[in-house]
Amino acid sequence: MVAAQRGRRNGARGLGRLAGALAALVVAAAPAAASQLLAPTAGARDGALTGATGAAPTDLMSAFFQNPAGLALLGAPQATVGGGLLFMRQELSTDFGYHETTDNVALAPSAGVALPLAHGLTVGFGIFGAVGSKFDFKREPDVGVPRDSFTELGVVTLAPTVAWQPREDLAIGVELNPLFGDLKNHVPTPDQSLRWRLRGPGVQATLGLLYRFHPQWRVGLTYKTPGKIWMRGTVGVAGQREDLHFDFDVPQQFAVSLAWQPLPTLTLMAFGRWTDTSTFEHSTFRFQDTPALDSPFAPETQDVYRWGAGVEWRVHPRVALRSGVARGQNALEPRSVSPLLVDFNDLILGAGGGIDVGSWTIDLAGGIGILDDRKIDATEARAFPGRFGASGTVAFWQLTRRF
Repeated sequence: MVAAQRGRRNGARGLGRLAGALAALVVAAAPAAASQLLAPTAGARDGALTGATGAAPTDLMSAFFQNPAGLALLGAPQATVGGGLLFMRQELSTDFGYHETTDNVALAPSAGVALPLAHGLTVGFGIFGAVGSKFDFKREPDVGVPRDSFTELGVVTLAPTVAWQPREDLAIGVELNPLFGDLKNHVPTPDQSLRWRLRGPGVQATLGLLYRFHPQWRVGLTYKTPGKIWMRGTVGVAGQREDLHFDFDVPQQFAVSLAWQPLPTLTLMAFGRWTDTSTFEHSTFRFQDTPALDSPFAPETQDVYRWGAGVEWRVHPRVALRSGVARGQNALEPRSVSPLLVDFNDLILGAGGGIDVGSWTIDLAGGIGILDDRKIDATEARAFPGRFGASGTVAFWQLTRRF
C-alpha cells in the first residue's frame, strides 16, 4: 500500500513536470506554419517575382496561388508541372552552452490544368505545397539538453477553380482549397520524449478580382478566407497511448496588387498583403485523457504584413527575364519562439526567366532569403532563451504546355 501511494505521488509529480515542460515546448509541433502553410510564392514565375504577380497572373501557378481570376486571361487550354527545392539552415545558440545547426531540404511540387469554356468561363485544377520540411536539433546532455527535438511537416493544397471574364477589362475567380497536413514530432520533456504523428484534412477558399482601369494599368484583389486543418493521431504519455487532436486555424489574407505595362515588353508589379496570423493563438493541442497537457500552438502572435515589387522584361519574343524583391515581418512574439517554432523578419530576393519553345514554356527561378536574427532572453522566452538565426535559398522549375 505504501509503495502504491508513493508511486501515485511520484506519478503525479511526474505529470506535473511533464505538463509544465509541454506548456513550454509543445509549440514545436508546427514549426513551418509561418514559412510553409503561409508560403509567399508558388511556381517558377511567381518565385522569380517574389509573389508580385497578383495583378499579372499570366501563368497557371500564379493564378492558382496569387489570384484565381487570372485563369480567365489565359485564352487557351494549358497544363503545367513543376517543382522547387528549398534549402534551409537554422542555428540556435544559448548562454548555457548549447550550440546547434540544422540543415534541411524541402520539396515544393506544383501542377495544374486550365480549360477555357464558352461565355468567358474558364475552369482549372491546381495542386501545390511543401513536403519534407524538417527540423532536427540534437541532444547535448552535457549542457542540460538530454533529448532530441524533431519535427517534419508536409502540407498539400488543392485548387479547383472557376474564373469568369464578363468584360474585357474585368475578371473574377473563385477557388476552393482542400488541404491535407502531415505532422511528425518528438517533443522533449524532463520525463520523456513525446512522439506523435498527426494527419488530417482541411479547407480554405480564395476569391480574386482583376480590373484594368487604364490601358497600361491593372489592379488585382485577392482574399483568402479563414480556414482550418483537422489533424488527428495518438501519443504515448506515461506509458499509455491516448488520442491527440490539433485543429490548426489557417489565417485569412487580403492582398492588393498593381501591374503597369509602360511598354509592350515591360511589366512592373507591386503588392501589399495582410495576414491575420494572430489567429494562431486559437489553435490548441488537445490530449484526450490528459487535459493538463493541453497547450496552445502559439500563445502570443501578431498580424503579418508583406510587400514587394517585381519586373518582367521580354527581351525577345520568346524570352522573358524576371526579378523581384519582397519584405515581410515575423508572426511570432518572443514568448511563442522555441527551437522548433521560430520565424523572422525577412527580405526575399528572386530572379529567373522563361523561354517559349513552340507550344512549350520552360521557366526557371532562384531566390535567397535574408533573415534577421532573433535574440530571445530569459525574461521573454517560454521555452528556450537564445539567439535564433536562419538562412535559405530556393530553386524552381516549371514546364508548361499550351494546346
